[in-house]
Amino acid sequence: MAADDKIDRKALFKALKTELAFFDKGGYGKPFRSGWRPTLLLRDSPVCLNFKARGRQASCDRCPFFSLVPAADRDALLPCHHIPLDAEGNTIAGMYRKTTQKELDERYHNWLTALTRKNEIN
Repeated sequence: MAADDKIDRKALFKALKTELAFFDKGGYGKPFRSGWRPTLLLRDSPVCLNFKARGRQASCDRCPFFSLVPAADRDALLPCHHIPLDAEGNTIAGMYRKTTQKELDERYHNWLTALTRKNEIN
C-alpha cells in the first residue's frame, strides 16, 4: 500500500465515522439551511466539501468518499449518490427514485455501520 493509500483510507475512515455520528444524532432530520427542500444524504452533511459553500463549489474528486464512486459515475452531479450501498448495487440516487426515505435511511445507515466496522478492523 502506497503512502497516499494510507492517507486516503485514514481520511475515508474519519469521514465514515463523522457521517455515522451526524446521521445518528438526527442531522438529516433538520431542515436544510434554505428550508425549501429536504436534506440530501451526504450532500447536506458536514463531511461534504461543499456543506457550507456559498459560491464556487469544491471538486468532488477531493472528497474521501469519491474513491467509492464507480468510474462510470464520477462525472455525475452528485457522484456520492452513485456509491453502491449493498451487494445488489443499490445507490442513494436509485433509492431516492424508487423507495421510501425510511428504506433509504435504513440501507444507508447499515452501509455506514458496516463500512465503519470493516475499517476499524483493517
